[in-house]
Amino acid sequence: MSGGRRYMQKLTSAKILIVDDMPSNVLLLESILSNAGYTGVRSTTDPLVVRGMHEQERFDLILLDIHMPKLDGFGVMRELHELRELEEEDYLPILVLTAQNDAETRSRALKEGAKDFVTKPLEMEEVLSRVANMLEVRLLYNMKLQQNEILEQMVDDRTQKLRETNLQIVRYLGRAAEYRDTETGMHVVRMSTMCARLGQAVGM
Repeated sequence: MSGGRRYMQKLTSAKILIVDDMPSNVLLLESILSNAGYTGVRSTTDPLVVRGMHEQERFDLILLDIHMPKLDGFGVMRELHELRELEEEDYLPILVLTAQNDAETRSRALKEGAKDFVTKPLEMEEVLSRVANMLEVRLLYNMKLQQNEILEQMVDDRTQKLRETNLQIVRYLGRAAEYRDTETGMHVVRMSTMCARLGQAVGM
């Protein structure tokens, strides 16, 4: 499989959550995304379950309605923000679905955590373009995290090898001293053992 096809497969298999209290809007969005090849689409009309669903599923993108009963979109974003702070998750793309296009609503949504907007009534091409753009950013963010983890592991591995090499050098020096003077060589061994025990005693 070519790199381009693998990249597209990652995009279309991303986990997407649709949150809208209107079942007709949910069905429309599910149809738009499904016909475009997205396979990881979940949905709910109950905003109260969004936090729990994200805890379990770890969605790559959330399409979120603003005006809903029981808990509006702003409240959902606050709950997700609290969850990200608790679990140190830095980035979650939220695409707001709204019939309002005023500056106040947009400004508030951005402050609460939205990354982009789709204005109702929904248009298929606009929805697909914004979804694809946000998922690309999410994918690049995940790739960066993975690269950082790989680099950190490489640093840890090399640091451990360096420690082992240094320890081996000390052992060789101790043996060399022992060959010339048994008492001096054993003194190095005793000091090494004592240092190790002292380190363990203080929790190292």
